[in-house]
Amino acid sequence: MKQKYKNEINYWRKRVIPRIIRTTFFYICYPVLFFVPIKRNKIVVSNFNGQGYGDNPKYICEYLLSQNEALDIVWLIDEKRVKNAQAFPSSIRLVSLTSFRALYELHTAKIWIDNCRKNIYPKKRKNQFYIQTWHASFSLKMMERLVEDKLPPKYVKRAKKDSKMCDLLIFESANTISDVPYNFWYEGEMFRNGTPRGDIFINYDERLVRKVYDHYNIDYHKKIVMYAPTFRQGYDLEVDITFLERLTQTFEKRFKNSYVMLVRLHPNDTKNKERILGGSLPQNIIDASDYEDMQELLCATDTLITDYSSSSGEALISEKKCFIYAYDYKEYSKDRGLLIDLDNLPFPVSTNQEELINQVYKFSNSDYLEKVERFKKIYNVFETGHASQDIGDRILQEIDQVK
Repeated sequence: MKQKYKNEINYWRKRVIPRIIRTTFFYICYPVLFFVPIKRNKIVVSNFNGQGYGDNPKYICEYLLSQNEALDIVWLIDEKRVKNAQAFPSSIRLVSLTSFRALYELHTAKIWIDNCRKNIYPKKRKNQFYIQTWHASFSLKMMERLVEDKLPPKYVKRAKKDSKMCDLLIFESANTISDVPYNFWYEGEMFRNGTPRGDIFINYDERLVRKVYDHYNIDYHKKIVMYAPTFRQGYDLEVDITFLERLTQTFEKRFKNSYVMLVRLHPNDTKNKERILGGSLPQNIIDASDYEDMQELLCATDTLITDYSSSSGEALISEKKCFIYAYDYKEYSKDRGLLIDLDNLPFPVSTNQEELINQVYKFSNSDYLEKVERFKKIYNVFETGHASQDIGDRILQEIDQVK
């Protein structure tokens, strides 16, 4: 109990009080800042509240920079979570997410880009344009209004305010959610013709595969199997490293090839990484949680093992092997709920370790691809390969408009 109170005090001392001071100071200065003009060429970007160069915002920015080098792109970062600042193009300015400067940059930017609900922001000004890209390409788990009663009230309040500010919501093509605007408390314009982060699977680039292999010093003759579990809202994720070793060996026996396993935790779990993964990992198990771009990892991956994560959507598009390992299916269903029953997915589904081992041994690629193709048609799952360009052109159009 003492530790609980100690953690609560530390949270307020390190996070809440500085935020209150920073925001208060900003609004004290607001009468002066109100007259500071919006910079038409400034774009402020955030990825998972301070993470590195990845997800939908990255691919939009790459297209924008290829079209207009005069753009002033600001990326808000949490220094503790960004492990490789060198991954950012030199033309992108990095600003601390929790700084007064971040509020100033948002206040004076023409465009806001975010892939999850904003934690900090000044009042959105007239003629500013906010794009919410979201962070999924295939929704399997219930979200937002569908689980409003299970979400923290503070999050629901923030989500509703965020949607009210939003001018353009980017959402996947899949029809797993019948009424997306209603579910997101949103009444504005939508883009549902592919996702920026999905372009990479249509426009294949071998250099990205080699980039991942080189980053982790993996021999080119080895194949990668990646375990990427999603976040649990009401309880903790469990990862059995001994079992993952055994599973890697199973892949080697079944597919007659050398394998290495990457473990990629959800961004919300990375702060508890040491507890979840333990100490040092075996040589053939690599922690890939800090790699900035999940999509690059998926490009290099031969096989994905996940649970309720939207990363299974990338497996659908790329037609890579994918296994569902839902060891806590009953508990997760009660805690969060799923949009599609696991049995209706085209992937082999397992709820315990032995079942997953057996699914690997009896895997048939031809049967699998047939199921994947049928599933994509039923649920309207697709990527165009040019979503980044489509959205980037829309942003440039907004910037060029004189208002």
